[in-house]
Amino acid sequence: MKRIILILIMMLSIFIYSQESKENNWAIKINAIQLSDFASFPTLQLSVERKINYYSSLNIEIGYQLYDVSAADTIFLKPKGFKTNIEGRIYLQKLFNSRVKTKRNELYAGIQVFYRENQTNNFMRYVVIDPINLNEYVDDFGVKKTAKGINLTFGDQISVSKKVLLEPFIVLGYMNRKIINTNLEYDESKHSFSMNHAFLLGNNLESGSGNMFNFGLGFRVGYRF
Repeated sequence: MKRIILILIMMLSIFIYSQESKENNWAIKINAIQLSDFASFPTLQLSVERKINYYSSLNIEIGYQLYDVSAADTIFLKPKGFKTNIEGRIYLQKLFNSRVKTKRNELYAGIQVFYRENQTNNFMRYVVIDPINLNEYVDDFGVKKTAKGINLTFGDQISVSKKVLLEPFIVLGYMNRKIINTNLEYDESKHSFSMNHAFLLGNNLESGSGNMFNFGLGFRVGYRF
């Protein structure tokens, strides 16, 4: 009788264990905002997150340029580009309380190292400063850009369901940007360019190279498995 009871207990324990939901240690995500990132260049950007333990994970992301937004008439360079980053993150509630279970909202902080490069074409309108010449000239030129740096990341992983997640986040950090122009006739010591698209031009001229503060927003949509 004792043997039968023992067998029944073992069978029951195996059945209960089999009913427990397995932990989803992986997630694949798409960065929706990068699809229309005109500040740098738009990419189809996918990431994979892998849990290291119950409060930390590693997120690796890579993106490829989808299309070019340049309106230049002359093409000097074939438009192309990619972005990649790797991020180690800590889920804050779980770090400070090991008994906290996975909830609908999980705040996290992380450190991200990133690199991106692309090439495109652009144009500008300028006038001659000295002697004063009111004639406006159009200058088409090529642009090669690389940027690398490190960010602090802050975000919230929102569980829409057991499998589907949303992930709004911000990044703050430092980057070094290098810009090389080709076929550029504009000379800042002799010419003055139109201010209509000054911000975009600043991101595409060699004078925009150097070390600078980096800020960004992101929004990922993902699936756990």
